[in-house]
Amino acid sequence: MESGFRGYHPYVQFLYYIYTGALAFYFNHPLFLCTAFLLIVFVNISHDRGLALKQWIPALFIMATIIIVLNPFLVSRGTNILFYFRGKQVTLEATIYGVTMALSIALILLIFVSFNLILNGNRFLYIFSKFLPRTAFLIMLAIRFVPLLKRRLQEITAVQRIRGISMVEGSIIKRAKTGMVFTQILLTWSLEEAIQTADSMKSRGYGIGRKSTYIPFQITKRDWGWLLTLSLLFIICISGGLLGYGKILIYPKLGTLHIYSLDWFLYICMIMLYSFPILVEGREQLRWR
Repeated sequence: MESGFRGYHPYVQFLYYIYTGALAFYFNHPLFLCTAFLLIVFVNISHDRGLALKQWIPALFIMATIIIVLNPFLVSRGTNILFYFRGKQVTLEATIYGVTMALSIALILLIFVSFNLILNGNRFLYIFSKFLPRTAFLIMLAIRFVPLLKRRLQEITAVQRIRGISMVEGSIIKRAKTGMVFTQILLTWSLEEAIQTADSMKSRGYGIGRKSTYIPFQITKRDWGWLLTLSLLFIICISGGLLGYGKILIYPKLGTLHIYSLDWFLYICMIMLYSFPILVEGREQLRWR
């Protein structure tokens, strides 16, 4: 029995990630993006106290810094010139665009971190197996591919360190040769397990006919209520965005950052949508206490 956000139906969880991912690139106002970023950080913390998030913080910081720094020097569009660099103008519009683009990409990556924690293999297969069983299985393998290889490489490194073999000691040539040996072990291990998994799936008749679900997920009135609520909030945000609210004009000239009444209304709706897991986990904590 799973509680909190994990206890909801996979359809509710999947729609939450679809809606939040779409809004991450839909709104470009800095206030909207910064708030959504902070909310997704708190969502990840509510899942596992931020253990998975800590692994991505250095990569997110480096990626965002590169985008924010390089975009003004690569793009010269805009009318508000800050300064010139080697005869090329650096504009305020390009700087603001770099900030918004970095926030959007970082927001999407954090959403996928939460996605990997909540929608595990059984839930992901449950959503798509009735329509695209083989495609769903391939996508699930692709999602778990990088963390699986990372975990296996850590195990290989730990075992080889006991034998006195390490990639952090010796000359560069020696470390390169050790790294190639580790990679060979990793690929051999992964290929052997892939063959065993394929044989096991084939013997069980995966994808031949209509499959049954090993773990049934029954949708309840609570799930239907949240499905309708999240969909309504998403429709409101999309409709307001079509009218120009929640967005700023960057090119060719930076527009105003002033927030109107309907902007605040969309802002509240977006907060409610992004805060869904936080509200659920908070309610569970209050009930336990």
